[in-house]
Amino acid sequence: MPDVSIYVALIAAAAGVSGAAVPNIRDSREAKRVRRERDAAARRQACLDLLRAAGELRTRVANAADYHGDQMGARLAEIRECDAATQLHAMSVALLASGKLTEPTARLASAATRLVTVTARNTDLKAGEMLIKPDFTEFDEKITAFRQVVVADAGA
Repeated sequence: MPDVSIYVALIAAAAGVSGAAVPNIRDSREAKRVRRERDAAARRQACLDLLRAAGELRTRVANAADYHGDQMGARLAEIRECDAATQLHAMSVALLASGKLTEPTARLASAATRLVTVTARNTDLKAGEMLIKPDFTEFDEKITAFRQVVVADAGA
């Protein structure tokens, strides 16, 4: 009889250990799934923030191109702030996103800086106007390319 109780105790102990491990495995899988979902949400938000900042930059440059007045310096300062926001959001995307988004993000950020540089160069603060209207072709192409990669990445 004592042999039976030892076997029963060993079997009960083994069942207890394996039973305790099953919830831990399930919890680990659930934690990984939650982490993946949280990371995907952070990536999506970073991409949306970049698109929003780039759109605001484009709007401010277009509005400044139509402006004639003594507040042109303030408008250029706002444009530079939008560029800084675009660069910051591009860095967020680069830190959070996969390799597929790295290159389009860098190209968009570079195009934003070029747009701001050309805008500042073509602005006469004394006259309060832009001497040459901005060409948005490159910037718009980079926004479109980035958007296409983001959409494709979100569907993957």
